[in-house]
Amino acid sequence: MNRPSIAVIGAGVIGLSIARSLSSSGAQVTIFERHRIGSGTSSSTFAWVNSNGKSPASYHDLNLAGMREHEELQRTSPSEARWYMQTGTYEWTTKPEAAERLQTRVQRLVDAGYPVVKVTADELRTRIPELRVHPRSSEIVHFPSEGYVIPSVLLARLWSEARSNGVELRAPVDVLDIIEEAAGVSLELSTGETWRGDYVVSAVGRWSESVMKTLGKQFAMIDPDQPNKFACGFLGYTDPQYVQLTSNLITPEMNVRPDGGGRLLLQTPDLDHRADPAYQADTSALIGQQMLERLHRLFDNTSGARIDQIKVGQRARPADGLPAVGFVTDAARVYVVATHSGITLAPLLGRLVSGELLEGTRSPLLDDYAPDRLIGKTVKDFPKFATLHFPAAQ
Repeated sequence: MNRPSIAVIGAGVIGLSIARSLSSSGAQVTIFERHRIGSGTSSSTFAWVNSNGKSPASYHDLNLAGMREHEELQRTSPSEARWYMQTGTYEWTTKPEAAERLQTRVQRLVDAGYPVVKVTADELRTRIPELRVHPRSSEIVHFPSEGYVIPSVLLARLWSEARSNGVELRAPVDVLDIIEEAAGVSLELSTGETWRGDYVVSAVGRWSESVMKTLGKQFAMIDPDQPNKFACGFLGYTDPQYVQLTSNLITPEMNVRPDGGGRLLLQTPDLDHRADPAYQADTSALIGQQMLERLHRLFDNTSGARIDQIKVGQRARPADGLPAVGFVTDAARVYVVATHSGITLAPLLGRLVSGELLEGTRSPLLDDYAPDRLIGKTVKDFPKFATLHFPAAQ
């Protein structure tokens, strides 16, 4: 039996997951990447692995399966590296209306069987001695099954296995055009070369709309270059701190998680309306000052903290906030994967996409997420973002 020849466009966490799964099942895979591995959204994300507040029910189920896939991938890893830190998430608020929304969400999660534990402020301070909890804070909720990913280590893990399976990485190279025929598909490359094979998978994240235009199709994605909270958000990286934190914290003023070596990764969703990907945020200006002030209020031992870098993360988000996964052409030679929650979903989508391409079997988990609903439409056709969940917006 001939090995199918498949091109994957994009070497982020989703593209590498797909290449890994396809090559593990015997496909001949070539990855085409414009810059380098992980140079897009995969390297500028809070990387919270969860299914917390994600609706509708099918999206919750998909993310829940994504969490389990991470657990299995980490458990069966032959290397010593750990990229998935299943340390749980703590969340609380100080505003009555926000506390009511939190309680409603918690009840929905409990009803769905999602692990939820209530903890007191004293219990949490025992676990994180430097933590300061405001006396007017709501009940603290712990989601023990959640965690976070170290993206660079996950990317290394995925690429290591893909490469050992014979996957070829072509980078830097740009795909200028996609030409589909009944018998196959070809790519015109910026090098002047032409690649020909059986299938093409677009896993370019926030550039999905541009790829679809090469096929002559409009595809409704949030514009990631727009300066607004739907498209992008700030990520602050501190120098090493004397704080005993191992978990995610979703707090009234900011979200925090460890970032290795004592460093902390900070997120301030209420300031994201100021985020503009066209400008590098100044660590000593307003956003950096706000991050430090909030960090001081949250933890002891942080009076000398420094923000080493502020990134503007750009989201890969279809216009209705939900994944788009499937074939997008009549001859079923071009397949698109575009989704928010990419870190949570990547290893799972790699396996599911491989199953559909190589075995012709589409998972029921993807039933609601065919790309057709976005083709020929723009963002204006989707005025509401039903799945957008703050404070963490993951």
